[in-house]
Amino acid sequence: MTADNQRESAANAAMWLASVIRSHEVVLTHGSGPQLGLLALQSFSYVGEPSRLDFLGAEAGGMIGYLLERELRNQLGRDYLISTLLSQVIVSPQDPAFAKPTRSIGPFYERTHAHQLRQARGWEFTPFDGQYRRLIAVPRPLELLETRNMEILLRGGSTVIASGPVPVATLPSGGFQGVEALPDKDAYAGLLARELNADAFIMLTDVLAAAVNFGKPEQRQLRHATPTMLRAIEFDQATMGPKIEAACGFVDATGKWAAIGALSDVSRILCGEAGTRIVGSLPGKMDFWDS
Repeated sequence: MTADNQRESAANAAMWLASVIRSHEVVLTHGSGPQLGLLALQSFSYVGEPSRLDFLGAEAGGMIGYLLERELRNQLGRDYLISTLLSQVIVSPQDPAFAKPTRSIGPFYERTHAHQLRQARGWEFTPFDGQYRRLIAVPRPLELLETRNMEILLRGGSTVIASGPVPVATLPSGGFQGVEALPDKDAYAGLLARELNADAFIMLTDVLAAAVNFGKPEQRQLRHATPTMLRAIEFDQATMGPKIEAACGFVDATGKWAAIGALSDVSRILCGEAGTRIVGSLPGKMDFWDS
């Protein structure tokens, strides 16, 4: 989480994405969990109460958006149209996720301090080797506030970096207020792709493809599959599961295709030469790269 490591990661991403951006309309988004966690640690070091998570989410999104935009300009040239937009996503305060927070984040607290924060702020905690760490909710994203802005930027020829997202809730007055939560990045990206009527939805990660029996000797990497086929397979809900759910949701809603694969393979994924492609229907069974 050093500045140099984050700059290098953004530079690597820009290097692989540049050729795709030159020939396609592209909207980029990203996860921000590690950066948000670091900001929570920094917030804890100050005298006074910790900063709100929606504030920290906005800060993390701005930081990552800045790094991506800067490194893309280094690849594409200073005059290339790239716009970073902080994205707000509406969540429901009645989402069941708020009754059962699952995502641990931020610093480790001593038992007494954790109890004080639970009493004062209503936080939930989980034990870690004698200390306690905050748990936050992962609600389902319902609607984006900046979709029209992104459409205008795309029509003007700009690549868009949709940073964040910052979760907000609708007030009875029709306004909005920030929510202390962390929407799942894959669910958010899938919603963004659907609202923009994207031609394809690609999730780039650090594995070559989705796999059955992941991490086992009989592991096999999927080449093509339908949502029905994928929903019959049990994927790890901490890693690949949310990506599968987001991809299937996009394909079901649009009839278009989604894909999961490695960042370094992005150009080949577009051509169907790498990664896992999820489609509405297949003439036969799902197939594998080693078939």
